[in-house]
Amino acid sequence: MAAIVKKATIELFDKIYPLIEHFAVRGLDRDEWRRLLGCRWSTIYDHFGYVLIDEDEVVGFLGCFFHEREIAGEIYSLCNLFCWYVLEEYRRQSLLLLLAVLNLKDMTVTSLTPSLEAGRVLERFKFAPLECCLKIFPFFTSFAGSAGAHLSTDPAFISSRLKPEDMVFFNDHDLPNCHHLICVKPGDEKDYCYLVFNKIRKKHISFTQVYYISSPRLFKRWFPGIQRFFLTKNHTLFSVIDKRLVVDHCPAGGFDYTLRYPRLYRSRNLTPTRIDNLYTELLFFKKT
Repeated sequence: MAAIVKKATIELFDKIYPLIEHFAVRGLDRDEWRRLLGCRWSTIYDHFGYVLIDEDEVVGFLGCFFHEREIAGEIYSLCNLFCWYVLEEYRRQSLLLLLAVLNLKDMTVTSLTPSLEAGRVLERFKFAPLECCLKIFPFFTSFAGSAGAHLSTDPAFISSRLKPEDMVFFNDHDLPNCHHLICVKPGDEKDYCYLVFNKIRKKHISFTQVYYISSPRLFKRWFPGIQRFFLTKNHTLFSVIDKRLVVDHCPAGGFDYTLRYPRLYRSRNLTPTRIDNLYTELLFFKKT
């Protein structure tokens, strides 16, 4: 049985959705999946991955969130992989989907939640660890220090103060599972730290996971107030951050947690500290 590779477009959604259901992502219903996959963050790529098609049936799917970013004055194309699933009788052709991505010119590719099997395959194609360790901060680390900043989740307040590049992130992540917080210095509201995060519940414990930090320096300075905010307003006992996001400005009081399977990436141009977790399934899939 030979299948062909085609772009995954919203017109194929009804045929792709049964494959997505194999992942049993909690809380996302059919309409929410359609809305998410209908989002376009790239000015170059007009699709959300690739499909294997045999005659008129979709027998395999590899999801891709595409976007472009300006990093250190250069424009880069990034692609985050999610939901790689192929029907059993077509598994030998699974690599056709991955090769469709890897053949894209000058593309940085990430896989942030790979299974053990998927991770082994990606490593054969020169994917390297992007992140192996999370930093976990219990709520009691918020007891020391003063807030030092005004904190707000009000969309109007946030959008009135963001720089153009952060405003793009704010608009692109205007989805139910994404939350936004800005910390501004009293008397100097141009000096701010903007965070994108969500609330997760695992094993009856709620915690806040932070995926983007516009200013790690200010994040460290204002962390006590941020922690208190997450405790009192988000009702979470821990804050969790990928270690590379705060590598040079890590707040005190946390401990390391090694990921069961490392986040992976492949790039000719970017190092791990240049790659955050925006435009990935970590933010878009519900966790509560």
